[in-house]
Amino acid sequence: MKTQITKISIFQNAKFLSIMILPFSLIYTIIGLSMFFWGIGGFIAIFFIFAPLWFSLMYFVMFSIFALIYNFVASKIGGIEFELTEIADNEDI
Repeated sequence: MKTQITKISIFQNAKFLSIMILPFSLIYTIIGLSMFFWGIGGFIAIFFIFAPLWFSLMYFVMFSIFALIYNFVASKIGGIEFELTEIADNEDI
């Protein structure tokens, strides 16, 4: 069965990606805090400390732009197409 993605929910997906990037970007906060306490980096240390917020904001904005463009293009020429195959449930697994 062929299926097409014709519309992407902008706000829901942007919000989801913004929240998902937070745990992965916390490493930058740790690096920034260590730079700050060791007295190296100055502004760069502060940038690293606030990196999770910056990354989340950028993911939200960039995905929103991507979703708007995708929805427009998909409405004109069709969306991403893929094929799904149903498989039988196997209770032995």
